[in-house]
Amino acid sequence: MYLPMCCRVFEKLLVWIFVFALAIGGVNAQNKDSIRNVYIERFPDYFFIWPLIKQRTNQFEIQQESNASNRLTYKPNNSVGLGFGLYVFEVGAEITFSVPIGAERESLLGKTTATDLQLNLLGKNWGLDLFYQNYRGFYVTDPNQNILKGMPFPQRPDARTNNFGINGLYAFNKKFSLRSAYNFSERQRKSAGSFLLTGTINFFDVALDSAVYGSKYYATLGANTAFEQLQMNTASVSPGYSYTFVYKAFFLNTSLSIGPAVHWVDYAVDLRARSAIVVNSFLDLRIGIGYNGKRFFSGVNFVGQARSAKFDGIQFINSSNTFKIVVGYRFNEVGFLKRKAYDLLPIIGIHK
Repeated sequence: MYLPMCCRVFEKLLVWIFVFALAIGGVNAQNKDSIRNVYIERFPDYFFIWPLIKQRTNQFEIQQESNASNRLTYKPNNSVGLGFGLYVFEVGAEITFSVPIGAERESLLGKTTATDLQLNLLGKNWGLDLFYQNYRGFYVTDPNQNILKGMPFPQRPDARTNNFGINGLYAFNKKFSLRSAYNFSERQRKSAGSFLLTGTINFFDVALDSAVYGSKYYATLGANTAFEQLQMNTASVSPGYSYTFVYKAFFLNTSLSIGPAVHWVDYAVDLRARSAIVVNSFLDLRIGIGYNGKRFFSGVNFVGQARSAKFDGIQFINSSNTFKIVVGYRFNEVGFLKRKAYDLLPIIGIHK
């Protein structure tokens, strides 16, 4: 029941957020800011095309609260995606196709099947990430266990996770562009930074056919947290800061938000239900580096979020990461390509 419900909610949110983005785009396009134009260059008369390499992952860790070296990390063996992106009508979209994983790698790390849907929106001073991830099949790493070269890692093909949520951030400085380092629809002309306010609402659950770890780990991780099912719902509002250093057309951006988060944790051990409400942390990290010229642009960026909750002597961490490489070019708009997204609002029954 959980998967279909999440998909329906995801579809409805996609529609409403897309409409919201079109409306905001119309307002932004009509509001000129002379100060902002000194620091930031827009490209309203171009459309962009870029090939890309992208990898998205979702993993979880269980570690001893008193000793972080005693930990187990459950990682998916998912492939890299190849595809392309297009920015037209002042709306960006990307599509990727998975590269097949070799038989040798699959024998060492197991097989992962994944559904990974994401919508990333960046406005003048705001960003929004909506995501749904469903993974099945993980391999396990233990820093205290040596795996000989060519030998397979411990595998949990029965482990399955669902991760659904929304992240948002707001930058307070009008001289600073979030878009310049991550979707290239703008260019930061001068170095600038901004304080951020980041928020998240997240629903994560993991289920296994048997205990997440065996009795050999009871001494370090405890028997009370050898769960077969766990659900962690998180809400957080966190402060942060982002800065883009610019040298000619080259740039380096780093954004970090970290703050308190409330986690509602429900889990089952030997089919016995347990629960906890804990206040721990949420982290949002973004790094972008590249070249952003008048026509040509390229970059590498990393976006990661991590949610951490401590209960019953362990620390449970769920992290979602996206790594992307893009190379693109801006072309002059001609004909119908000169239209903007907000021009379509009357067509779909929405008026500016």
